[in-house]
Amino acid sequence: MRSFASVLLIVALSLIVAALLAYPAWEFIGLAWEQPIHRVMHRIAMLVSILGFIWLFRRWKIFNRHGLGFGLPRAAFWRQLAAGVAAGTLLILPLIGALYALEIRAPRAGLDLTLVPVIKLVSIGLVTGLVVAMIEEVFFRGVLFAAVRRESGTAYAVILPSLLYAALHFLGGRLQVPAEQIEWSSGLAVLNTMFAKYAHPAAIADSFLALFAVGVLLSLVRIRTRGIAACIGLHAAWVCIIAVVRDTTILQDRPASWLVGAYDGVLGWGALAWMTWMAMMTIAYLTLSRDARLSSSESLGGGGQRA
Repeated sequence: MRSFASVLLIVALSLIVAALLAYPAWEFIGLAWEQPIHRVMHRIAMLVSILGFIWLFRRWKIFNRHGLGFGLPRAAFWRQLAAGVAAGTLLILPLIGALYALEIRAPRAGLDLTLVPVIKLVSIGLVTGLVVAMIEEVFFRGVLFAAVRRESGTAYAVILPSLLYAALHFLGGRLQVPAEQIEWSSGLAVLNTMFAKYAHPAAIADSFLALFAVGVLLSLVRIRTRGIAACIGLHAAWVCIIAVVRDTTILQDRPASWLVGAYDGVLGWGALAWMTWMAMMTIAYLTLSRDARLSSSESLGGGGQRA
């Protein structure tokens, strides 16, 4: 558990350092272009945390290809990534189809579905998905998974990074005040608002649990494939399709609207049920395939002794 606690400590210290440096950094950046102070603070926190994580993971000697999740040969990596994109698309389409069938989401008025706009929309979504997936999977299912698994075992490596993965999605932090009112304490004011969504846990419980289930499923894929290529593909496909759905549809108030949460209008109790089912199927597959391998090994060993 020390490895996970160390990661949480770096996250906390990064936020505190960013809050203290936000005002002078905002003043300096303001010499060239205007940026809201919360955006400046978020970038500082990201930079400080990245540097902290690199130092920490190098110290633990897991900042390498295998620790990052890139231990597969190049050809196998690209095959798994492509398979992940295809599988991720097939996995999420039933959920999206259910939202359409229940009229929870409906097409936007005046939507242009000609070939060029559709290709552009999907391409932007896929590129965005790949960038987001690469960053998040390298961290959560790459080095953090490897660190926790080495110290505490596979179960903790599945659960703890998945909890952190879900939790970080609900950090906010915006400060909408005139520029002349920005002062040294403004960074601390942004920090104070970052956890505002957690003041109403019932409002985010469905999306939080859905994201946790996504993290668990991706961790199981990481175990099965011995890398993060398929995880990146799955994650990228989900980000892409959710982005396309949000850009092309509107959220409607229907009797079944409780199935989606306020986080993005897609994730919610429905997504939780679907991802939990997929995770259970994956666990069953891993268990049965492991038992089959053990039985095969024992059978071969027994045969050798009889000979």
